[in-house]
Amino acid sequence: MSPERSPDETPHTVHDVIIDTDIGTDIDDAYALLLALSSPELKLRGITLVHADIEARARIALKLLKLAGRLDIPVIPGESQPMNSERPLYWGGHEGRGLDFSDVESEVAALKTAVSAPEFIARTASENPGRIVLIPIGPLTNVGIAIRDYPREMGRLKGIVCMGSTFQGFGPENAGIEHNIKLDPEAAQIVLGSGIPLLLVGLNVTLQTSLTEERVNEMAAKRTPLAEYMAHMTRDWFGVVGRKATCMHDPLAVAASFAPDMVTTIPVTAEVSLDNAGSVAYFEADESSPVRICTDVAVDRFHAVFYSRVTSTCGAG
Repeated sequence: MSPERSPDETPHTVHDVIIDTDIGTDIDDAYALLLALSSPELKLRGITLVHADIEARARIALKLLKLAGRLDIPVIPGESQPMNSERPLYWGGHEGRGLDFSDVESEVAALKTAVSAPEFIARTASENPGRIVLIPIGPLTNVGIAIRDYPREMGRLKGIVCMGSTFQGFGPENAGIEHNIKLDPEAAQIVLGSGIPLLLVGLNVTLQTSLTEERVNEMAAKRTPLAEYMAHMTRDWFGVVGRKATCMHDPLAVAASFAPDMVTTIPVTAEVSLDNAGSVAYFEADESSPVRICTDVAVDRFHAVFYSRVTSTCGAG
């Protein structure tokens, strides 16, 4: 879709998606959800949560959905520990700081009776064969467990578009390290070797994207509760990282799910290291490989689509 056109002016195919997220740490997860909610090409069938304090992540996700008027979308608690429970957790400590979640506590409490995230993902894929695109934007624990425990059901996914890894060239000498893979390399090894069609949106392309303080101020000027919520979390994140801009890693994966021509990709095979580094080495492959990795991105096009959609939704929220 051309970024100069309104989404309503261009016919689009609707993709059914599940987003698997560690929302609350880096701000990009929240913007990925907001972009998904803002995109007419996507029908968000569920949000699954992964890694560390799942209850805190649930509050953050449910608050966003409530402010966007989308509490109809199910939120499903997932795995708090990596597949290898001896691996360390990452929890920044700033997640949800300074926000009032009292209006979503009943929804958070209700999640205790929800089905597990791996089962939800597998069941949804099985009930909608060839239709569901899974978008993991956090550690791959839920996805790895789902593939391990429900291989037949997960084989019915249309595909996976994952924010993870990085591509620096072929071979072990160019293996790169990235946060999501590093936090659960055992799960990543299962996912990358599953045979399910997989697109990896890595740091080599996501680092070309940005959200600046100027853009946050434009959004905040909408003065809606949703705009204020997003602006507060973003400014808090700016304080954590000590700069006035941040990369939109996860939103680019969401964008690639509905606009695959926004990125350039190549077929690869992959080897995931299980040492503490969690690096991934890539090797040349032919078009029959189920794994592809991004090598380039149309940055201006992404920014145009991303900024227009999330700002518009914040203005209406």
